[in-house]
Amino acid sequence: MDRLRPTSIETAWSRWGSRRLLRRFQPVLATKQLAKMTVRVVWAGCRDGCTGPELPVCLKKTVRRSLCRRLADSPCPQKPTAETRCMSDPSTASDAPSWLAGGLRSLTHSVARRPKTTLLCVALSVAACVAYTAWKLEFKTDRSDLIDPSTPFHQRWLRYTETFGESGDMVVVIEAAQPETIKQAQDALGEKLLRQPELFANVLYKVEPGNLRHKGLQYLPPELLAQGLERLEEYRPVLLGRWDLVKLESVIPLLRYQLQDLGQESIPADHPLWLHAERLAESLARFAEDRDDFQNPWPDILPVDPAMRDQANQTVYLLNEAGSMGFVMAAPAGTGDGFNGATAAIDRLRQLIAETKSEIPAARISLTGIPVLENDEMRRSQADSSAAGILSFLGVWLLFWIGFRGFRHPALGMVTLLVGMAWSFGFTTLVVGHLNILSVAFASIVIGLGNDFAIHLLSRYLHLRHHGRDVGHALVEAAGTVGPGIVTGAVTTALAFFCAAFTSFLGVAELGVIAGGGILLCAVATFTCLPATVALLDRRTEERMLPMPFQGRWLGHATSHYPRTVLALTVGGLLAVGWAACDWTQGWPRPRVTYDHNLLNLQAEGLESVETQQHIFEASNNSLLYAISLADSADQARELRAKFEALPTVRHVEDLASRLPRYSPRETQLLVQAFHAYLSKLPDQPPPPGPAVPAAVGQSLDQFQRFLQSHPSPHARTVAASLDRFLNALDRMTLQEQMVLLGEFQYRLAYSLLAQFQALADASDPTPVSADDLPAALASRYIGPQGQWLLQVFPRDHVWDMEPLETFVRDVRSVDPEVTGTPLQNFEAALQIKQSYEICAVYSLVVILLILLINYLPNELIVSSLVLPGLATAAVAGVCAWARLPVPMMVWLLAYITVSFAAAAYQNWVSVVHCLVAIVPPLLGTLLTFGLLAVLDIPLNPANLIILPLIIGIGVDNGVHVLHDFYEHRQGVYTPSSSMVNAITMTSSTSIIGFGSMMIAAHRGLQSLGAVLSIGVASCVLLAMVTLPAFLAWFSSRFSSPPQANDEESPAGQSGPSQPPTILPLPSVTRVA
Repeated sequence: MDRLRPTSIETAWSRWGSRRLLRRFQPVLATKQLAKMTVRVVWAGCRDGCTGPELPVCLKKTVRRSLCRRLADSPCPQKPTAETRCMSDPSTASDAPSWLAGGLRSLTHSVARRPKTTLLCVALSVAACVAYTAWKLEFKTDRSDLIDPSTPFHQRWLRYTETFGESGDMVVVIEAAQPETIKQAQDALGEKLLRQPELFANVLYKVEPGNLRHKGLQYLPPELLAQGLERLEEYRPVLLGRWDLVKLESVIPLLRYQLQDLGQESIPADHPLWLHAERLAESLARFAEDRDDFQNPWPDILPVDPAMRDQANQTVYLLNEAGSMGFVMAAPAGTGDGFNGATAAIDRLRQLIAETKSEIPAARISLTGIPVLENDEMRRSQADSSAAGILSFLGVWLLFWIGFRGFRHPALGMVTLLVGMAWSFGFTTLVVGHLNILSVAFASIVIGLGNDFAIHLLSRYLHLRHHGRDVGHALVEAAGTVGPGIVTGAVTTALAFFCAAFTSFLGVAELGVIAGGGILLCAVATFTCLPATVALLDRRTEERMLPMPFQGRWLGHATSHYPRTVLALTVGGLLAVGWAACDWTQGWPRPRVTYDHNLLNLQAEGLESVETQQHIFEASNNSLLYAISLADSADQARELRAKFEALPTVRHVEDLASRLPRYSPRETQLLVQAFHAYLSKLPDQPPPPGPAVPAAVGQSLDQFQRFLQSHPSPHARTVAASLDRFLNALDRMTLQEQMVLLGEFQYRLAYSLLAQFQALADASDPTPVSADDLPAALASRYIGPQGQWLLQVFPRDHVWDMEPLETFVRDVRSVDPEVTGTPLQNFEAALQIKQSYEICAVYSLVVILLILLINYLPNELIVSSLVLPGLATAAVAGVCAWARLPVPMMVWLLAYITVSFAAAAYQNWVSVVHCLVAIVPPLLGTLLTFGLLAVLDIPLNPANLIILPLIIGIGVDNGVHVLHDFYEHRQGVYTPSSSMVNAITMTSSTSIIGFGSMMIAAHRGLQSLGAVLSIGVASCVLLAMVTLPAFLAWFSSRFSSPPQANDEESPAGQSGPSQPPTILPLPSVTRVA
């Protein structure tokens, strides 16, 4: 074959139909390299299976590929399409690639030359990130972890939790038909909790009286104690041992003499003598009728409320007012900062509840409480996020397979996404160290956005391969053309998230940092992992074996041939949605989009803790949420209690200060000591009474009855009637029965008096009451180690909703500005998260506008348009700071962006127009999203409000790619390129799948987040892929050439070649450097 002459080769190839190709490369064939090249061509043809009738076509392709590899200065011959003509047109090509395109070319070239080394480094870094994440990453379930600890309201909450060592109780709710069944279940479950102090702290289900019963007299007013001492003086003989005086024949004459001494004047009904006479007569009558019905005949020495007396001597269970619902409260012990401590306690508590249910089937037991709600929410959102992540990953892979019409390249794209996700988790663990209730959803966000970059690069790569480029050149050229757009999209979207770091709500700030970093790392994986895997696996694959991606030619045809119709339909659709999204009942439009602050509406439906919370409020008209006020003394606590109870939004107040004596020891101690001295020598039992003499007792009663009958007081007639009943019953008895009856009554008479004396003696401890005397289960909850007294202020209304919550917070703060508690935390957090997302959206818009302005401004105008206004704004801000004039950061940002755009418009107004055109899709997409949310009746909430910065980033990304495609195809009416349509269609579809996967979540917050993000992405894609190309097609049909950002740079009166943007160009690459 080395001896073949050029003429013979030319003649042979001409017969195969390659005369034109041969003439193109005739100078090369005439060189001394002819023989070597011919050998390579024939050998390559044989290797590729060029035999039979396919030999001419196959060898022609082989020659072309070989020549392209050998001749870097000669472009490969391609089919002359409109796209390639535009790419090869010198008027549309950049004179030199931008620094960003050049850098991406160099990076891709290095990676493609050393794919195995690159993949080894990637694999090691992924393994390190996975191991580090499994070792260090934590989950925080407490909603307080979402709040910046430097805020004043949260500092008050932290001081409370540091003082009392808890942030909330797990509440077990027990219901049964009988109160005794409820108490039985409370005892059974409470004892089980007390036996496990390593898991449960501050267990409370009943209150024992404790030491307070021995100091009960200190709770009475000094005046009442003085009256009690006077009455006790009347019993001095008995207290000195004369128990023989406690007989009916002695007591009745004494009572008659005392009443006679009062005279015939009107005596008050509550006079002690009349009360004594009524009790004695009624007791005698009832005892004669029923021996088991004995009523204490002695008047109270100290009139004490019976309920207070019973409470002092009884164990009080935690029941609602109706007695139909009991409570067992306990705090999870040793929860720490992570997810496991509370989980262990909650899981064990649910096991104990199941055991108690089996022991007491009549009791219905459920579990709720703030720790349980937060733990259930975190576990549910974690499980739902994992399921959504898996589903979105599979859905994205399926769309890859459909869009690229093959298996290998979708698999490579998903491998790249997995690498980016692994790096993202490592970044999260390193920078933040934990995930919270909001940031746990970052995986679906990164999957939905991070795969966009691989799609754009793969789509361009396959496009170039089908136009004759080999693997290495196609990768390098793809990186140089769409790479700057990918970087811009990644940077703008990441900055949209990073702007959240400047907000005051810590949960949003952490989510912004995590998601922004993850998106940038996915972009890094696109330029490292993806080229290496493609170069390794596609090196032996011919272009005819590569898949042909989705082209979307119908879309380009519609927008380029019928732009006015498309624009009219778009405007009509926007107006229709806007009309339906407004409420016109009051004569003017009011947006129907609502914001739901209720955090319970974010929980999963059917969750036991949520339903129990609602049931408690409905059944008991009581809430588990309460405000917390701290007082420095018991007196201050009582004053605060009185003020709180006077508020219309407060149902009741619970505290321990009200359980302490209202009177100081100086007022009551001496009186209590006197009681103690009187009653210090009481016998354990009264002496046995002597035999009763019925005749003597009857005579005394007859005399007393005649006195009562002659007395004009109506009380006398009542007492006489009771005595008449007793005497009639006594007359019907035999003498022996009378003696037994009277003897037994007299013994009980003495015993009841002794019982009164003993009760007073038991409550006459003169030692002042202190916090140590209070029940331990209550003291640990209501009294701090430094002597602070805690008050729990319960709301009257359901404060999960914003309107009653706002009223309740305003009222309690009017009494105590330092009040804290879960309702106030929820209130401040709800306002803060809403403001944070709104501020984040504004920050994102400002940053993206600056990036776009940098992109479209000529390099020589950046200093005058951006740097100088920035310095001027900083100088004015410094002067204001020096003068201590508080100006918000938002004002300075808006001032800077306004001045920068004004300076840029003055020097080059076309660049400002381009910037505004790029920002139109996200702005209109946001408005369309809100309109669709109103039409579909989907409210905004703290979980889905993240759409504000996210939609702006996504919309700008799509708009930038469309505009770059427009600059690349400037001749004639603009038609979107097939590679751009394929890329944006794929990226948008995968984003919708990634976000829409969260709609399967049972957690309603993640569910709404997925729905809202899917609607937002679809809205932005519609405007970027349909409306914007239609507008550009209409614009290009009206003007011979679109306005360029550097028109003013062309010499006057000349129309030089138009130049693409300086930072994000998509130049046509005619040679691979």
